[in-house]
Amino acid sequence: MSYVGPTVPVHLECDVCGDAHTIPERPDDPDAGGTHCPECGGKPFTVHRNGLTWHPEP
Repeated sequence: MSYVGPTVPVHLECDVCGDAHTIPERPDDPDAGGTHCPECGGKPFTVHRNGLTWHPEP
């Protein structure tokens, strides 16, 4: 059995349009080389982690 540590709530924010979504909502596109925003199709994103003092939620 493998150890699974505590989970940290995470959401992604598209750097192009600002849409906030979770990892399962961000589809993978193997032909384009990675994931993209489900709203605008943009590739760059920022990860927000709730509950971490060094990277607090705004």
